[in-house]
Amino acid sequence: MKFHRKGEVSNFSFNYDLANLPEYNSYGDEMLIKAFLGLTTPSVVSVRPNLKGTTEKVGFVTNDIVLQDLSCGFDPTGTTTQNVVTIDLCNKKLNQNLCPYDLYDTYLSQYLSNDNFQESAPFEETILTDISNRVANKIELALWKNTTATGATEYNSQCFQGINALITSGNGATQIAFSALTANNALDVFTSLYQAIPENSLNRDDLVIFCGYDAFRALTSSMRNNSYINLFDFSSGDMTQGPASWGVVLPATNVRVVPTQGLTGVSKLVAGPAGYIMVGFNSEAMTIKSMYDPFEDVIRINLHATYGVGVFDVAAFAIAA
Repeated sequence: MKFHRKGEVSNFSFNYDLANLPEYNSYGDEMLIKAFLGLTTPSVVSVRPNLKGTTEKVGFVTNDIVLQDLSCGFDPTGTTTQNVVTIDLCNKKLNQNLCPYDLYDTYLSQYLSNDNFQESAPFEETILTDISNRVANKIELALWKNTTATGATEYNSQCFQGINALITSGNGATQIAFSALTANNALDVFTSLYQAIPENSLNRDDLVIFCGYDAFRALTSSMRNNSYINLFDFSSGDMTQGPASWGVVLPATNVRVVPTQGLTGVSKLVAGPAGYIMVGFNSEAMTIKSMYDPFEDVIRINLHATYGVGVFDVAAFAIAA
């Protein structure tokens, strides 16, 4: 195979042309960010896209309102409290080397046209899209499972505490006992969790119960097994919109049940205002780049991702654990 500088003519067997790879091609931005925002948790909660550095403070305001009898004059009452939520950020990277000859057999034959010349092998977009999606799935798990505690697992010794570590009874959440979920009892367990949500949160329009896919399957089975529930009356979301739309509304409540991989296999359910969970990332640093190195004869792929999570007012949440 012979490689030329950008702009020169290249002649290869069936024109499998790695010169199509610019010297340093950045796909960052749109491809990786789209995958990230399409995850279950970022698509449901509050997203802060322009956080820089390793720690950011996000402000919230709460007002203590006191209504007075109408009278002349200005008599101030109540207080305004400035609240701060800390979002610690992890800066991660991914480096990969790909051998062009391994790609040759697969992608050349896959994209041949009937002309058998002037062919293109758009493997770059295919590979980078898959990498972006897989990294995004890893981030979804990290948002829930990360912990700063030391240990040998993938999600230990990380730079931020995940949602599982932030929303606990020790941090102020209301807790009920977790029961092993089955098709017989799941609806009762989810209903008990709804009843444990603090009353001052119940009027919000963003209430969710996050659960694992195993718990979600048990819930839908339990709903089908209850003859007084007509599943045809429930909106299960548009299945073409992704995992966040697959949830169901818990019967006779304003709470949407949303499954996430971050809770699959974890004996925990989390209920509360979705807007109080803040996922932060640095949109400028979310990049994936590729480059062909003719001296090493490899395709190099480099990905950078910056992300983190914080929770405002843990006392507004209820958990089953």
